[in-house]
Amino acid sequence: MTPEERSWAFLGRERSRFPVMALHSSASSGGQWKALTRNLGWERPVLTPDLPGYGKASESAPLMTAADLAREAEWLLRNAGLPAGPFHLVGHSYGGAVAMKLALLAPRRVRSLTLIEPVLFHLLSPAVVPAMWDCERRLHRDIVGLRDRIRGAVAAGWPGHGMAAFVDFWSGEDTWRRLDPAKRRFLALQAKSVLRNFEAAFAENWSIDDVGRLNLPLQIVFGDASPPVTRRLCDLLVEAAGKGNHRVTTTRIFGGGHMAPITHAAAVNTAIVHHLEVAEGHWQRPASFASCHPMVA
Repeated sequence: MTPEERSWAFLGRERSRFPVMALHSSASSGGQWKALTRNLGWERPVLTPDLPGYGKASESAPLMTAADLAREAEWLLRNAGLPAGPFHLVGHSYGGAVAMKLALLAPRRVRSLTLIEPVLFHLLSPAVVPAMWDCERRLHRDIVGLRDRIRGAVAAGWPGHGMAAFVDFWSGEDTWRRLDPAKRRFLALQAKSVLRNFEAAFAENWSIDDVGRLNLPLQIVFGDASPPVTRRLCDLLVEAAGKGNHRVTTTRIFGGGHMAPITHAAAVNTAIVHHLEVAEGHWQRPASFASCHPMVA
């Protein structure tokens, strides 16, 4: 441990350091947060559970029932190893959707919330938001089309075709083609869990106004090269949160896309760590934003 780290360890004993739980995206696992764990693990517990359907939770109980974000959030509260009391919550993509649901269900437990392009697709649904702009209707049709393509591929017994569309949608055209065969086979095995994640996200019906009622420090992170659908969802969250919650920060990852927590891990993790420090009042710790830009709403 360097002298600087020892000094921060001393400060950590003097101040509250709450645990962090970080939730991964679809077709991934808790392993995507290895760098974040290295950054924070010396000063506080960092929990990176596998969500139902992935990794060690590939045969978890929630898979035996209909897709439901509330059930997965409650499963995490019981099974992720969280100590009693408050904790910081981080969620990326589908993990962001689960994190948002968990914060709505247990707001007194969540000390701060960082959402990295959460796939809150129901907020674009005409059934939930009848008065919607044409651009939002188009984004909704696009994401419904992606879900239906995965659904059709799974039903036909060709899950790889569905996952090819999934990977290219989130990471750019021809990404699937450039993957090695072993990686494509692995991702094809995730198709049913990915489809289940889509169904859970679309099944939600909470209102965008609920975001403004969350009385906690909220950070929205997005990549400036991300798909329009998640960038629009981030805009909606910031607009809603800013009306009722004055502790809202948006952070743009320059050059980052939807998978920025993996491709631009240093920038994303810097933003996460800084948000935790601010939420806990640890103003002394320096923050370097070399490739990300925080903007307070």
